[in-house]
Parts: sequence; C-alpha cells; structure tokens
Amino acid sequence: MKYDFDHVINRKLGKCRKWDNTILKEKFGLNEDAIPMDLADLDFECAPAIKQAMIERAALGDYGYTYTYDAYYDALIDWNKRRFHVDIKKEWIKLTFGTCGTLHYIVQCFCNEGDAVMINTPAYDPFAEAVERGGCRLICNSLKLENMRYYLDFEEMERQMVEENVKLFIFCSPQNPSGRVWTKEELHQLSALCLKHDVLLVCDEIHRDVIFDRESFTTLWNAHEDIADASIMCVSPNKGFNLGGLKSSYIIVKNKQIRERLLAYLQKVYVTSPHVFAVPAIIAAYNDSEEWLDQLTAYIGENFTMVYDWFAQHMPQAKVMKSDSSFLAWIDMRSVFADEDEMRAFFIRANVSMVVGSYFVQDGYGWVRLNIGTQKSILQEALRRIAVTWEAWE
Repeated sequence: MKYDFDHVINRKLGKCRKWDNTILKEKFGLNEDAIPMDLADLDFECAPAIKQAMIERAALGDYGYTYTYDAYYDALIDWNKRRFHVDIKKEWIKLTFGTCGTLHYIVQCFCNEGDAVMINTPAYDPFAEAVERGGCRLICNSLKLENMRYYLDFEEMERQMVEENVKLFIFCSPQNPSGRVWTKEELHQLSALCLKHDVLLVCDEIHRDVIFDRESFTTLWNAHEDIADASIMCVSPNKGFNLGGLKSSYIIVKNKQIRERLLAYLQKVYVTSPHVFAVPAIIAAYNDSEEWLDQLTAYIGENFTMVYDWFAQHMPQAKVMKSDSSFLAWIDMRSVFADEDEMRAFFIRANVSMVVGSYFVQDGYGWVRLNIGTQKSILQEALRRIAVTWEAWE
C-alpha cells in the first residue's frame, strides 16, 4: 500500500500543543499563521492500523482501568526481535508514562543526593532536568565536532568518570538533537567504560524507529555482550508512530536486581495502570504498521534532502548537520547571526517557531533545531518564509 504523507491535516482541531495559536504567541511571539517547527512530534495522520485500533477501542465505550496483556508483550518482543535483532523477555518490560518522567524516576531510584550523573552535550534539556531535580551533580561530556559530525570523546569521558565518581550515564542513541547514529564500535567502547567504572548506563533509544540506513543502527545490547546486565533501555513508539499523547513509553531491564529495585520505586511513585488507548495503539503500530513506518522514513529522508539543498543555495553561511535518523534538523547558525537574540528575532519575523541551541544544556549556543517531520508543502512554505525574511535581513 502507498501512503499519502502529503495530505495536510488540521492539527489545531485536536488541540495540538505544537500548533496552538495561544502557545505560539506566548512562547515565540508568533501570530495565528505561524508554522511550528519546534516540538518534536509529527504532522502526519497516524498509521491507518493505529487509527482503526483506536476507533474500535473507543467504540466499546469502556474506559476504565486496564493492564498490559499478553498481546502487548508479544508485539514488543516480536518488534524488538524483527526490527532490532534483540531478544527480550516479558518480565524485563515495564510500560511507563513517558521517557522524560521515567528518567526522573531512574535518577531518584539509583542515585543519592550529590551523586554525579553524566550526559553528552548538546543534550535534550530534560536529561539535565532529571539529574538536577533529583539533587544530583550534572557532569557534561562534550561531543567532539569534527567536519560537521559529532564523535564521543572517550578519553575525557573516562577521566570524568573517575574524577567525578560518576554513578549513572544517561545516553541518547540515536542522538538528539543531531540525529547521529552511533556505530557498533562506539557503543562497545562506551559500554566497556561503563562496565569498567561501575556506571549504570541508561540508554534512550526513542528515536530509533526512523533510521535512514537501518543497517547502520545497532541497539545498545547488541554492541557488548555484558552491557545488557548493566543497563536500562528506554524505548518508545512515540517518535516514529507519533503517539506522544498516549504516554506509551516502556523500559527494558534484564538484570533482575536492577529491575526489582526500579519496579519497587515505580510502585512507590504509583506508576500503575497504562493509558487505556496506549496498549492497543502499540500493538497496532508494531504488528500492522511497519510498511507505513518505512514509507514515512523515506518521506522524511526526502525532506532532509530538501533542507540540505535549500540551505546550500539560499543560506550557505548556515551549516546543516547530516542526520542519520529522526526528523530534527540541527543547523549551525553561528556564522549567520551575531547571537541567539538576533536569531530569535529573525524567526519571529519569518513567523516560524524553532528551538534555539542554548536549550540543549551546553555546546549548542548559536545553533537551531528545526522539526521537518511535516508535509512537503508546509516545509516548502517555511523555507520560503525564511528565504523572504533573509533577503530583507541582509
């Protein structure tokens, strides 16, 4: 089946936070005609199988407490095996109410106040929030930027692990905001360092469903034979299948001691019944929407090509990092604008929302992240507005 990703839906009808006029005005100073390119969700109607599953579930008229039944576990186990070549068991899986909240729980569960927790920067800001709100010390390991591509600085990483006595590492794979897919060798070296220094590795793989070269992606547990027993996997269908509003993330924990400790903490903070629509949505996504996801990935890949070509032609001073995954364009604007205040003013004039690089903890100042997970007509209009604004700006 050929899916129509060019079809534009009115997301304002669903009270979508990304497209809400009031939020766009209050947060970004934009008017009701704004094009939002900030919040990391997709503008496409979800896969038909998911929509049908929601219709059938809603038609029952029963929205009481539910649970994660066998079909849910079977779908997750089969998806991870088929798509990512990793074997997991039912008892290792726990559905949670979102990855960001789960990271807060993990930090609070495994760290004492004042403990050191490491992240790579630039990083998604809620990583830092989870650390700091848990009363822990944030240790930033800066990614090395070489020829517009990020690399892990293992030497500095190990020095920090030892000197700061790092207890936990929140790691993003693929990386947000850059979309960098780490190689198997890089993940093996990272795993070896964490094992050597007894650092609990928490791997966020929520962007792994949209990979432009699927063979390039290695899930963490396939990178090192021992890391599955010393790590927590955070996974979610939310990015690839656009299910963020259903709170349908989950964790996979193989090590029994780590798992029981975390599950006990989740009981303590009362993470219990799942969202009534989350379970059928995940089942429909993983069992019946793989072809849709593959076509979506190809469509977003075309969007990236459009962005690369447009910036090279119209704003060559800006440098767009080549992305391996997801739908977030990471662009170096340091040679374009004097500072982020000027960059904000530019995008306000263009009536396009974005995320400034300083949001990403550190090492991102002067960059911008644009969500291009949208219809080509909307992306083309956003680029047209940027072009018109740039011509007048110069």
